[in-house]
Amino acid sequence: MVKKLLLYIALFYYTIASAREIPPPKITTISTATQIQKSVFYKNGIIHIVGFEGFGIVEVYSIIGNKITEINSNDLEGFIFPYQLELGNMYIIRILSNRDVITFKIVAS
Repeated sequence: MVKKLLLYIALFYYTIASAREIPPPKITTISTATQIQKSVFYKNGIIHIVGFEGFGIVEVYSIIGNKITEINSNDLEGFIFPYQLELGNMYIIRILSNRDVITFKIVAS
């Protein structure tokens, strides 16, 4: 019994003595570009579009899906379009650019 206990202790210390440090995991860091916030708002009778660039089409729909108007633009950067919408109503603005098709809901105020 004593021999088995000594053998067990010897194996235990040998295992600890021969243990190696576990290397840290290799971590890959990916840098991503920050995207510009895209938004649409209506103020003082003007539709403002922010965060887009290049050629695009702006479509304005009523909340029930009827197309009100469509505007072609050679440059959506800093796009403003004077258009009278009925105040207090909700509208859908669909922007088709060279990269995206994005839909916004706005309330004319």
